[in-house]
Amino acid sequence: MANLFDARDYKVPNELIILGYAAGLFLNIQNFQLIGVVLFIIKAALPILILYLLYRVKGIGSGDIKLFSVMSTLVGFEYTTDVMVASVMLAGIAVLGLFLYEKGINLKRRLHYSFYITAAFFLLQIIND
Repeated sequence: MANLFDARDYKVPNELIILGYAAGLFLNIQNFQLIGVVLFIIKAALPILILYLLYRVKGIGSGDIKLFSVMSTLVGFEYTTDVMVASVMLAGIAVLGLFLYEKGINLKRRLHYSFYITAAFFLLQIIND
């Protein structure tokens, strides 16, 4: 769903993020009882803290950081880190392809990074199975 909103508006609605956080909180409580609340908070905060500087220099959007944060609460921080690395690689390949196709860099072009996040998530699912 986040990709659809990002494709249309270049924005991930907070309502969708809240639903994701609710699911993450539920899973963490279900798996770890009361300590799951603390784990949920840590898992949600780590991607925000790690990616904040990149956001400040406009290297990544706030919606993308929120997606990583929600993902971390659902699948864990270690897997989310793998997705972060893979999504950067996929986006780099796409930018290189655009550079070669357009014979130069178009600095005004905006990419939907959530596409690469999703692609990396599912690619890693396939590789890890």
